[in-house]
Amino acid sequence: METKKLGKTNLDLTKIGFGASGFGNLYREISTRQSCAALDKIWDVGCRYFDVAPHYGAGLAERRLGLSLHKYNRDDYILSTKVGRILHPRHEQGVQMPNDFPNEAPFNRHYDYSYSGVMRSFEDSCQRLGTNRIDILLMHDIGSYTHGDQHNKQFKIAMDGGYKAMDELRSQGLVTAIGIGCNEHDVLKEAIPHTDFDCFMLAGRYTLLNQTADDGFLDECAKKNISIILAGVFNSGILASGPKVGSYYDYAPASDEIIAKVQRIYQVCEKHNVDPIAAAIQFPFRHKAITSVMLNAMKEHHLESNLKGITATIPQEFWNEIDTLTHL
Repeated sequence: METKKLGKTNLDLTKIGFGASGFGNLYREISTRQSCAALDKIWDVGCRYFDVAPHYGAGLAERRLGLSLHKYNRDDYILSTKVGRILHPRHEQGVQMPNDFPNEAPFNRHYDYSYSGVMRSFEDSCQRLGTNRIDILLMHDIGSYTHGDQHNKQFKIAMDGGYKAMDELRSQGLVTAIGIGCNEHDVLKEAIPHTDFDCFMLAGRYTLLNQTADDGFLDECAKKNISIILAGVFNSGILASGPKVGSYYDYAPASDEIIAKVQRIYQVCEKHNVDPIAAAIQFPFRHKAITSVMLNAMKEHHLESNLKGITATIPQEFWNEIDTLTHL
């Protein structure tokens, strides 16, 4: 699979990366055997970049990803994980608190963006992943989207302490690249003047359906050689499932307005005989700041569809009409 260099580093990322949130039982429970089999299929199609986080299944995804990758040469793939949440053993009796990870590991999550919190999170992740280094370390979910009116407090802790820890890990060679992974680009813009980050992982904000990050932010990243790894290219599913009632957009049921917009996008796809999956996967690469696109398909037919989407030929006339549509 084609690769692209990450920022100022010597890391070469495959155009498509695999997001291992499903290994933590995201939305549905799977077995460790299933996760190992899925990773082998992902490896076979040429993907060599894998991303995970302690949040996914309260450590379960990291354990399963580490186990699945163990048989492969460590120098043959790029691995990223995240800091900002510490996991503590859950001793409470009764039913697990409801969340998106059924039957997750028995740990409670606690936000901690401090120097010591980041150092501990890094070490814990290395243990769960079974590795002595992390290629890309991302500060996870800072911003008002997650923290609301506590954002300013958490941001100061992250910039004063957490960033210092990440920078030290990079200087020591334990981490090659550092950055932030979140769902909003405003906080990334806020962080740039305070830091020397190599990359950002941004979910759902530069897609066929949502280009809010294209407000000068992407251009600034390209100018400063900060790579963007884009997640959520299907905007929680609706760009893949199509404009129908019950589709999800931005982690919630899509509004009538969003469904209507996706309907127009699908009409343009049909007019030019373009697969909407291919269009959604290829759209982000139209900006030079984008280095890799994260996908999390685990079923073989979804993997095959995504692989075709990477290489499908899409005429310029299609993009011209999409540009007119998305700027209305």
